[in-house]
Amino acid sequence: MLAIDRLTVRFDDVIAVDDLSFTVDTGEVVCVLGPSGCGKTTLLRAIAGLEHPVSGSVLWDSNDVTGLSVHRREFGLMFQEYALFPHRSVAENVAFGLRMQSLPKDVIGNRVVEVLEMVGLEGLGGRGVAQLSGGQQQRVALARAIAPGPRLLMFDEPLGSLDRSLRERLVAELSDLIGGLGITALYVTHDQEEALAVANRVLLMNDGRLEQIGTPSELWSRPRTEFAARFLGFNNVVASSRARNLGWPVPDGPDDGLVVYRPDGFRLDGIGSFSGSVVSRTYRGDHSLLKFQAADGLILEVIVRWQPVPEIGDHLRLGVKEDAIFIVTS
Repeated sequence: MLAIDRLTVRFDDVIAVDDLSFTVDTGEVVCVLGPSGCGKTTLLRAIAGLEHPVSGSVLWDSNDVTGLSVHRREFGLMFQEYALFPHRSVAENVAFGLRMQSLPKDVIGNRVVEVLEMVGLEGLGGRGVAQLSGGQQQRVALARAIAPGPRLLMFDEPLGSLDRSLRERLVAELSDLIGGLGITALYVTHDQEEALAVANRVLLMNDGRLEQIGTPSELWSRPRTEFAARFLGFNNVVASSRARNLGWPVPDGPDDGLVVYRPDGFRLDGIGSFSGSVVSRTYRGDHSLLKFQAADGLILEVIVRWQPVPEIGDHLRLGVKEDAIFIVTS
C-alpha cells in the first residue's frame, strides 16, 4: 500500500504540493485530477523520487521510501509521450528496463513474451513501433512500464497529447488493461471523464491541496465545494439566501451556503419554481445546452435530451429533480 503523509513540495516561494495526505490500497487505481498548475504532476514526480519534498513522507507498506533513489523505489512511470524508441522493435522497447537490471537474455526474452501477451500484443515483438497504431503504441509503453514488475505504476497524463476522439477510444482500452492487470496505480489527468472512467477513487487537487477524494460516483453526485462543482461542469451555483428569496428549492444546510442545481436535473414540465426565458442554445450531439435567464437576471445552464428543444426567446417554467440539488461550501 502507498501512503502519502503530509507531503509538501516547494519551488522557491511557490508551494506546489501543500501538506497532502492520502493512501492507495494494493490493487487500487487512484486518479489525481485537477486543472493545469494545481500540483498533480509535481506530486507524481515526488512520489517517484524525481522531486524532493521539503517535508512529509512517501511510504510503501509502512516503510519510508522518501530518501530512496528512483530505481530503489521499484515504482514504474508511464509518460504522456510514451517515450518509445522509434527505431527499435516492440520487443526491444519492452526489454529496455529489464536490460537495465542486467538480467540474463533468456529471462528477458521470456518476460517480454509474457507482458506482450498481457497487453494483447502477442506475436508483434519483431515489429517496429513506427508501424503500430496509436493504441498499440500505448500498449507497448504500458508493457515496458510493467515488465520490470513495479509494485506501483504511475501514469502522467498518458492520453493528454491525443485528439479527443482518439483519447475517448483509448481511455476505455487503458481502463480495461489496468483493471485486468490488477496493478496498484496512480493516474494523473486534467480530464474529468478520463478520471471517472479509469479510477476506483478520484483525488481532486486545487492549488496544491486536496479538495476532495472519493469514488467516481461520490465525486460526480456530491461535490463538496464550489471549486469541485464548477470543475466538474456544474456552474449553476447560487447563494442559498438568494435562492430562497426567489422561491427556489433549497436543501437543508447553512444559511451562508451555496446551492448547486445540476444542469441535467431540470424538467421542462411547465409547473416548477424556475421562471425565465431561453437566451441561447448549443447543440452538443446527445444533448442541447440552454442558457436560461431567470427572473432576477441569473443565468442557469439547462441540459435538454431527447425532446423538442425550446427556441431562443421562449418563456419557460422549469422544475428540478430533488436529487439534482445540493449544498456546497465556498
